[in-house]
Amino acid sequence: MKAALIFKAGELYELGCNSSQAVCGALAGHYGLDQETAFRMASSFGDGTSRLRGTCGAADAIPGDTGTREENYRMVRELVAEFKRRHGSVFCATLCGPAGKDRKRCRKLVESAVEIYADYLGWQ
Repeated sequence: MKAALIFKAGELYELGCNSSQAVCGALAGHYGLDQETAFRMASSFGDGTSRLRGTCGAADAIPGDTGTREENYRMVRELVAEFKRRHGSVFCATLCGPAGKDRKRCRKLVESAVEIYADYLGWQ
């Protein structure tokens, strides 16, 4: 399941989804969402949040699903810290360059976000 979700996220990115849409689209079924709804929900977070080059859309899309708001915040902080540990930053401008996107690098970040989430949940 994990490998299939990682692959799906990368493929969605290659098909034209932004980084956040690709992560959310790959995980949509886990939350009982159809892909189109997930894409709409995530559309503003790509390219460092609406092309502002801030927090990476892939990192923004890592969901929390543990219950209470505080539990979700804790979970997301842990997952985003792991993303930062693996990649050195959570900022789009740092990860993919200030002038534009490095599409190969961005795809790897999308796949990594799904992998981090799947690992946290113990998915195989």
